[in-house]
Amino acid sequence: MNVIKDLFDKRILKYTIIPFVIDLIFWFILFLFFSNNIISFFIFLINHLPFGEKFSEIVGNISGVILISIFYYLAVISTLGIFTSFFIDKIVLRINEKSFNLPLRNSSFKDNFYGVLVSIKSFFVYLIIFIFTFYLYFIPIINIFYHLFLMSVLNKKPLVFDSSYLFANPKEIEKKYNFKIWIRVFLSSFIYFIPFISLFGYTFQLVFITHFILKNLKENNDLQSHTS
Repeated sequence: MNVIKDLFDKRILKYTIIPFVIDLIFWFILFLFFSNNIISFFIFLINHLPFGEKFSEIVGNISGVILISIFYYLAVISTLGIFTSFFIDKIVLRINEKSFNLPLRNSSFKDNFYGVLVSIKSFFVYLIIFIFTFYLYFIPIINIFYHLFLMSVLNKKPLVFDSSYLFANPKEIEKKYNFKIWIRVFLSSFIYFIPFISLFGYTFQLVFITHFILKNLKENNDLQSHTS
């Protein structure tokens, strides 16, 4: 329940909406000037894939406006993590303040900047996988798990870093809870199937994973204080 409550916290909402608006404007400008190039590149990729002619027929039956809308939506949700990274401390510190009161580790602007780089790196890994396998979106049933997998690849590492770097070493956190985090990121990626709400999917996952990680850190701290 705390996860749901935090999503409607005024401060968290503020720093959810700001990067979301920036993301929308950024991609709107790019699509305004380069939409034809994006469609041309997409068609080029299709023609060089197995069963390319069949996929070309499918795409040919979809209007340009719908195609652009699909790509615009995918672009926005795929880069939300990058834009949110610039405001991440505001969200995570608020969660800690409300529920956990964990001590902060020494961090600097360098750590914050590294978090942005983690998000950018994950985005390019996601993009490369998408470019060579996007035709799986056209296969019923498989496309559901494919989308969940893609969003997990895109968001898992940024979520771990963003939710933990103010309190612990993100690499140690990822190593210790890797499987549990993968499961939570994968399952929570179902939110990207919900119209409109999916546009705030990264914040939902961030709050969800932050609660998981900070809860474990607090339990470990309490255990250490009892044994010492």
